[in-house]
Formats: sequence, C-alpha cells, structure tokens
Amino acid sequence: MAKKYVLFDKSISGIGGAELYILRKTKHLTECGFKVYIVTARASKINFKEFFNFTFQDFLELRYVPNFFSEKLRDKLISKILRFIDYNKEDEILIESHEGTPALWAELFAKKIRRVNLVYCITPIKLDNNILNDFYYSKVKEGELVGCDEYYIPCTFGSNFKNVYFNIPYDFYEIEGVSKVRVEECDSKEKFGNYIKIITVSRIEKSYVNQSVVDLANFCRENPNVRIKYKLVLSKNRGLEFAKLKSVINKNRVPNFEVVLDGPVRKMTVEVFENYDLFIGMGTSVLNAVSMGIPAVVVDYRTNKYYGFFGYDYFASGACQKVAENELKTFLNRVLNGEIDLCSVKKKALEYLLDNYDIDKIDKAFIEYQYKLNEEAPRTYFETKEVFGNKTDVIKFIFLKVFGSRVADKIICNLARIKRLFFDDPYTFK
Repeated sequence: MAKKYVLFDKSISGIGGAELYILRKTKHLTECGFKVYIVTARASKINFKEFFNFTFQDFLELRYVPNFFSEKLRDKLISKILRFIDYNKEDEILIESHEGTPALWAELFAKKIRRVNLVYCITPIKLDNNILNDFYYSKVKEGELVGCDEYYIPCTFGSNFKNVYFNIPYDFYEIEGVSKVRVEECDSKEKFGNYIKIITVSRIEKSYVNQSVVDLANFCRENPNVRIKYKLVLSKNRGLEFAKLKSVINKNRVPNFEVVLDGPVRKMTVEVFENYDLFIGMGTSVLNAVSMGIPAVVVDYRTNKYYGFFGYDYFASGACQKVAENELKTFLNRVLNGEIDLCSVKKKALEYLLDNYDIDKIDKAFIEYQYKLNEEAPRTYFETKEVFGNKTDVIKFIFLKVFGSRVADKIICNLARIKRLFFDDPYTFK
C-alpha cells in the first residue's frame, strides 16, 4: 500500500508565496514518506526549477469550473488524473486543494475515490462567484475548509463558523546560505539613525508595491534629514506592471530617497536580505525576513495600510478581520523617535516564528486532521447544477466554445491582465 498526497492548485509557474508553499510542502511530505502528485491548472514557464524534481502535470480544464464541461468530459479528465497518480484503491491517499476552480475538480476527484478534499486557503478570496461561493460555504460548514492563519475564516466567512486554521508552514533553512536560525542577543540601543534601508519581496501585481513608493517618497519630503534606500525584489522586471511601477517611481523622485529594483529572484538567498534594516510586505516573504533577523511591518492588501510588526504587536503575516488603518510613516516615526526598540522586535518576532510556523509541527497536525476527516462517515460531496457562477463565466464559456480551449485561454489571460492594470477595484492602488 502506497502513501500518496495529491495537491490541486492553480499554478506552479509564478514567483510567489503560493508556489513556495507548494514546493516547501512537497519536499517535506516526500521526506515524510509520501509520494506527492501536483495536479495544477498551469505549469508552463516554471520559475522555481526545483519543481522538476517532483511529479506534476497540468490540466488546462482546471482553470474553469467543471460545470463548463459535459459529464462525459469531466469523467474523462478525472480518469486522466487517476492514471497520473497511478491509482490503486488500496492506496492511502490524502487530498489537498487551494482556493479557486481546481478545488472544484478536487471535489470531483475526491468523490470518485471516496476521500476528503481538504481545501486549504493560502491566499485571499473574493466571494463573487456563486458556484465557488456555495462550494466554500459548504466546505467550511463541514470543517473541510481551513485557513492559513487564525484570522482567515472569520475575516472571509464571519465568526459563525468553527475557526480551523494551520499557519503557513515554514522551513527555517529554505533560504540558501542560512546555517542557523536562533534567537540571539542584540544591542538594545539599536536604532535606524538617519539612514534607513528598507526591503520588500513581492509579486509585482500587489498594489501595495506602488503605494509604498509613494508613501516613502512623501516621508522623505517631510523629513529631509532622513535618507531612505528602498529595495524592491519583484517577480517581474518587464511588462505592463513593471512599466507602471517605473512611472510611479519617476513621478516620486526625491533627493533623499533611493529606489533599487531587483528580481526576478528564482531562489531566496542570504544576499537578498543582507544589510537591510526593515522589511515591509505580507505573506511568506514576511517569514523570510524575520528568519533573517529583519523586523517586518505587515501590510493589509485591501487598504495598503499597515498593521504592525510581525510577532511583536501583530501576529499574522497577512490581513486579519479588522482592516489596517496605520500609515507606514507611523512605524517609521516610532522607530526614529525611540518609541520602539528594534532589538526587542527582532527577538520577539523570531521567537514567535519558531514557536508557531515550524513545518514539522504544522504538517504533522495538518496530516492528523486529514486522517480524522477521512475516518468520519457518512461523507457528502458538493454538487451544483449551475453552469455559470457570474457574468465573467458566461464570457469565458462563449470564448471556449468559439475559439477552443488553448486559444480562448490566451485571450482570457490577456484580458484579465489588462483589466488588472487599468480598471481599479476598491483595494487597488490609486
């Protein structure tokens, strides 16, 4: 009997926290004796080459709700996935999916083999698609949807549901060049001085990236005696998003403000973080920075405002139920004025990271939870007769029927990219 772990996800192509999570978890589960199979909607132009050490296959259909396809075509795809994982009914199989349409396909797969599809939400979701919306609520009611921190479920679904969550697991030695990760004593009088070196590591699409340039430029205008060097390690160094960022930088040139553009980075190394005083951002990169001894201020992606220092006065790497309201300058001033001791921030943040994000502890608890769910009976599976979840689905469906899967997908991706750049929603950069 083989131990198999099947991961359903949107993409392993990009450079971001989701891809790093999948890579980190796949490596760890493999070490724990599982054969891991990554079922993804997109695996072209893979940036993290380590994925080629593992077993994955992309299925274009996963980019769309299963309802777009006939029952015959759905069954055909599930059969392909069964062949991909070399299915044997005696196998011990655990299933994990993430937010988005691949989770719906994972549910069909789970129903076929009578296992539980555990949905682990690792990025924010918008409940703007009726099919996905109904699916998420059905799963959270059954305890089969879990969050990536203690704020995820109450922030997304409200406080009426059981708050099951597992922090994003972190491998403390995944940054190349790290020889040890431990809490060390530091100079309690440590301060910025009048020269602050700030870093962020992010996907370029995140709206706080552009806004942070504006915020820091304004701070430098208000404080001509302070110099700031801002290094942006981004997922792209070309394209429309990059051009938009360059335009923002050019419009916010200040003599005491230096912007350094870096990336794309295929692998995190010690050199990326060396000699920087402060990190701003969200998600996995916050954990990276803190593990390197850099205090990290966490941003709220919805408002581009800030919560506080991770592990010191704020205890999540992303957004919580309460919307952040603090300006970035609030934290810069508090440090410059001596209201916050950077030594205490570093020490407490690293202690919190070590206690709450260790991959061995979290993956063990995660797997135990999956076994518990799979042992429970009777089991129900989500089903819907709706074809379309929203108006966008109607357009996608028409494109698929008129142009065919491959051509339609290229058109849809390009339209989505244009929309993201030129049509702001309430949480995008202004």
